[in-house]
Amino acid sequence: MNKFKDKNLRSPIVEGIFYPSDKSDLEQQVNKYIKGLIPGCANIILTPHAGYNVAGQLMAEAFMAAASRQIKEVVIISPVHREECDQIILPYFKSFYTAAGNLNINMKSLHLFKGEDPAIVREDIPHLEEHAIEDQLPFISRLFPESTILPVLLGKTTISLVKKLSSALKRTYEDRMEEVLFVVTSNLSLYEKEDAAMAKSDKALQLFKKGDWREICEEKRTGQIDACGAGALAAFLALYTCEMTMDVINCSRSEGKESEKGKMVSYGALSFKEKN
Repeated sequence: MNKFKDKNLRSPIVEGIFYPSDKSDLEQQVNKYIKGLIPGCANIILTPHAGYNVAGQLMAEAFMAAASRQIKEVVIISPVHREECDQIILPYFKSFYTAAGNLNINMKSLHLFKGEDPAIVREDIPHLEEHAIEDQLPFISRLFPESTILPVLLGKTTISLVKKLSSALKRTYEDRMEEVLFVVTSNLSLYEKEDAAMAKSDKALQLFKKGDWREICEEKRTGQIDACGAGALAAFLALYTCEMTMDVINCSRSEGKESEKGKMVSYGALSFKEKN
């Protein structure tokens, strides 16, 4: 079946750019990144989105932090990068293509998640324009091959919209949290001068560790942090009634080209577990 003609299949946009398009090459690269890593039991992970040559190792470390769990479904929440909106966006697609193997959307979860909330809509074009969810799929296919997925795009990081997102997560997964992995795909800073990028990255890590989801939303809204997935993490943290322990697994940076010295993006691999 032609992946570019099947309306039920979300076609890739960064395949061959961010990661290999050849199945064998992709599998080798993913296996190289996860080799030697110890699987953990994280409830929530934060993983970057960028080319694998820049962020692939961190992505592997984030996913491996949950790889000892028996996961049946992976919920991936990405920010809307192009034009922020006051909506939470689900696709009409039934599966997402990856050279490592297609990942099917759990349609029962999708309909339950959508509910009757008018702020939660279904639209394919925003999902076709975003790369962040796609970037994670080869790791999910490799580590959780039997799982389904729920891909979600979050518009503006407002307290009201994050509350709607958290409520949708609660009504969908409250009774089966133990079999679901929650994934935030986020970079820790925007592409800017090194001092500013590192300051905002450090600020984001401090806020995430503190775990106050409302404060995370407010600091993102006012520009005190630039982590693009802050709203998704806030929603996941609001979902849990217990305190969470955050582990900064690894951090890295991507520096600008010769003509853009002094500019960079900060990346992180984070995991969150329920505190005993």
